Amino acid sequence: MRPSPEPFLLKMGLVAIALLLAFVTWITSFVCRKAKYIYDRLSAFQGPVALPIIGNLHQFHFKPEEFFEQAQGLAYMLRRQRERVCRVWFGRRVPVIAAPHVLLYGPEECEAVLGSSKMLNKPIQYAFLSAWIGEGLLIRSVGIKSAF
Repeated sequence: MRPSPEPFLLKMGLVAIALLLAFVTWITSFVCRKAKYIYDRLSAFQGPVALPIIGNLHQFHFKPEEFFEQAQGLAYMLRRQRERVCRVWFGRRVPVIAAPHVLLYGPEECEAVLGSSKMLNKPIQYAFLSAWIGEGLLIRSVGIKSAF
């Protein structure tokens, strides 16, 4: 009589489960460390208090014309002596799921970001600016319209 392959398969199954569990634990640890790093960095900026699940979504209207005025109002409310930067969370406060945004409202800060040639096709968030300043050298229609 030949030995049954069941003990070997059982051992291999346990090894596979242990490896899968180790991989999932490593991925979860990596994501949590990255989220904590982002959250700690963004906590240095002033900003409105975010709700646990929806962040600051309840405080904004997302029409481009209204959004710019709201961002200006937020900057005015949160201004300090020389700080011209604030942060908001769109979605959950956990950076893995949420979309944290940093709002700049000083000319020097805006010039450094908007004048950068590293990203000629700006992200979709620049669509809010196109209603205010139009398309041109700062905002190219290729980057915004291709995302829709």
